[in-house]
Amino acid sequence: MSYMDCSDWSKCTLCGECLIKCPVLEMDEEEAKAEFQRLLNGEPTKRVLEECTLCYRCNSFCPEGLRPYELILQRVSEKDDHRGSVPAMVPYMLNGMPPPTFFQDLYGSLSFGEKEILRRWGQTPPPCDDILFVGCIGKNLCYSIDNSEVLKSLPKFGPSDVCCGELHYRSGMWDAYVDIIERTLERFSQLDIKRMVCYCGSCYYFLSNVLPEVHGKKLPFELISMYQWMLEKVKKGELEVKRPLNNKLAIHESCYASVVDPEFCDDLREIYSIAGAEVVELEHNREQGLSCGFATAAREWSIPELMKVQNKKYKEIKDTGVKQVALNCPGCYLSMITTSWLQGIKLHYMPDELLRAFGDDVGVPITKLIPRVLKYFTMRMPLLPMKKDVPLPRMQK
Repeated sequence: MSYMDCSDWSKCTLCGECLIKCPVLEMDEEEAKAEFQRLLNGEPTKRVLEECTLCYRCNSFCPEGLRPYELILQRVSEKDDHRGSVPAMVPYMLNGMPPPTFFQDLYGSLSFGEKEILRRWGQTPPPCDDILFVGCIGKNLCYSIDNSEVLKSLPKFGPSDVCCGELHYRSGMWDAYVDIIERTLERFSQLDIKRMVCYCGSCYYFLSNVLPEVHGKKLPFELISMYQWMLEKVKKGELEVKRPLNNKLAIHESCYASVVDPEFCDDLREIYSIAGAEVVELEHNREQGLSCGFATAAREWSIPELMKVQNKKYKEIKDTGVKQVALNCPGCYLSMITTSWLQGIKLHYMPDELLRAFGDDVGVPITKLIPRVLKYFTMRMPLLPMKKDVPLPRMQK
């Protein structure tokens, strides 16, 4: 199986809608049809594989319900297959690959107490109705999450060797995705729960959408986002605002917002408004939102290319008249935090902000993760040459 197999491409009418409505490519009908035909034929494209920011938006535009995004990923992965190699940074970023890896470095730098929290989170909790699943980045913020009063009623589950597979999937590493998600499903099968609450929006999307729609498997329990769970608690009178946000800002739509359930974007705005924020809409929002540029690394590891994508986003933020933006995706936050200060834009990480608004003292916010991220990128960068490829990696068993 591969990315191609998730859609019956004989149903494609070559209407070109996916590329015409793309907020990045914005092709005319003739160009869009020609480019998509090249994608179907496996031929070199003139623009798609050179300019696509891999943001999922095209999947929401196909009138036949096909998944153009996965077709593009297939062609990206085939470029690597033909070379027999991938950019050297890719395996470092993937959980489950032979060491050293980015997340192994981060988890290894945690304090003794934090490592003890992760040890507990790696154990299967007793039967319960709801649990909180904490993904790769959240495990680095384990102290704040484990000591959260807002999340106190939720047992935490987040083994360090499991993952929703986002980075594997979006880097065009289909086999690596299958390996890590099957490992995750095996651990999930040991849970006796009714619902899993996802701390990370990316985990929520990949487990609720990509897993069943592409990999063809479903979870044996219901899945909801932390934002949905918070809204439930607010409406039941079990959660109230204690420190109102009192700010006016835009919301940066993460890539998956266009193809996750339609209520997700509404939930973000509703819970943020309840917490005291005034939300200003960007020109491109919801399913039309522009990418942070992080996924562009799967196509081309290029800092100038990343900056080019982000500059478009920063311009849209400034055009609203505000210089603050809220982000719910840790990948978006970490990729933009190093450039936002140059633009005079202040970033707000939604999970930290909301937990604080509803009464938590967030002792380890995501901002404290930045020095460690920079440290390990600086340490590993000389060993991960940007212009030299490495053999296609295999997952660690």
